[in-house]
Amino acid sequence: MPLAICYYGRPNIVGVYRRRAETAMRQRNNGEMSEIEVENINEIVISQRQARRFLVARQRYRANSSPFIGIDGVKDAIDYLGAVQVDPINPFARNHDQVLFSRVAEYNPALLDTMLYQQRAGFEYYCNALCVLPMVEYPFFATHMREVQAEYRMTPEVATAAQVVLAKLHNEGALMARDIQSGQRAAAWWDGGIAQSRVEKVALDVLHFTGQVMIESRQAGQRSYNLTERLVPKALLRQEVGVAECQDFMMDKFLRAYGLSQSTLFRFGWGRTPKREAKAQLHRFLEQGRAVAVNIEGVKRRYYCHFNHVPQLLADEGLPEGAEAVFVAPLDNLLWDRDRLLDLFAFHYRWEVYTPVAKRTYGYYVLPILYGENFVGRIELRACREQNALEIAKLWLDDPRLEVQDAIWRTATDIAKRLGLELTDGKGWLKC
Repeated sequence: MPLAICYYGRPNIVGVYRRRAETAMRQRNNGEMSEIEVENINEIVISQRQARRFLVARQRYRANSSPFIGIDGVKDAIDYLGAVQVDPINPFARNHDQVLFSRVAEYNPALLDTMLYQQRAGFEYYCNALCVLPMVEYPFFATHMREVQAEYRMTPEVATAAQVVLAKLHNEGALMARDIQSGQRAAAWWDGGIAQSRVEKVALDVLHFTGQVMIESRQAGQRSYNLTERLVPKALLRQEVGVAECQDFMMDKFLRAYGLSQSTLFRFGWGRTPKREAKAQLHRFLEQGRAVAVNIEGVKRRYYCHFNHVPQLLADEGLPEGAEAVFVAPLDNLLWDRDRLLDLFAFHYRWEVYTPVAKRTYGYYVLPILYGENFVGRIELRACREQNALEIAKLWLDDPRLEVQDAIWRTATDIAKRLGLELTDGKGWLKC
């Protein structure tokens, strides 16, 4: 087995570990080192179980003793995770609320609204997709926004609507798309080339994407926008970040957020850098000791890890199989890479919400169930608010042990309590 080498933090520490690695290799090879070994000095070899434990522990789920609690915990969790993906579909709770509920004690959606729209400690912009991001990172994303604005070409009708929207925002303050009704239609990116969305809605979406407006609040699921300069702290607006610094930041943020990542992901690096340049940037991170290549036993794909994570990755600390399971939200950070789920957990997951009914394998809004370091099944929950009930609509168990079923029941009961609903299992899916 190749010698496992890791880099820790500061440049002088990197040098210490490099010298120790070279010494160990020379001792093993009677004083000589091959070119291959020199190239592999920034690689580590781990087992699949190590990789699973690391990835699950990195998520800091409440089931594994998360430190996050209350409104401060919401901010800390978002800072720690790097990004929380936003999605409006609400069978019992929205994706971003599910992600935070599974990590933050005493969480409720009002806490996120307070953090975003009153404290202004975060903002919504595109990262992995539309995400909640820490406000302190705005200057880096602003560089990205300026690049997008310089390159983006609106259609004439959208450009005209954008000017009307900006003038109205400037003169009257925050507005929603429904506040302007010209009756004109345009094709949004979600329309598949067909002009079927209100042109004002399309214009606001483009202005948000190009950084000229931001989401000020949400009311009953509807976005309210305002001019960016009214929502971002002035000190952050004044802070300028160059393109190279922005790209460096995005790669660093990406590696931290993913924990273990493959370079073939279409979102790799989170920047606007072409794939070839992103891979060259990754190579520089490897040369500088800011990232390490990770070879996982029994896995063909090569993964990469931020150097700060290496001690935790190599520690191989166990996870508790205890009181609760985790119902993992469909766009949870752990599920961002579906290939990784197959490689490390032998678990195939597809969110079938946009899959035609006849082609679904499981159901509309099915969540993977995590217990300890393993996925043990899938569950579909449905809120029936007229009956004041949270229903276990369907359940698929790969591990039917009673302790697993007990953990699932406790987690479902906890979610129902948070929602102010009663848990029902009318079809008797659980035998506990």
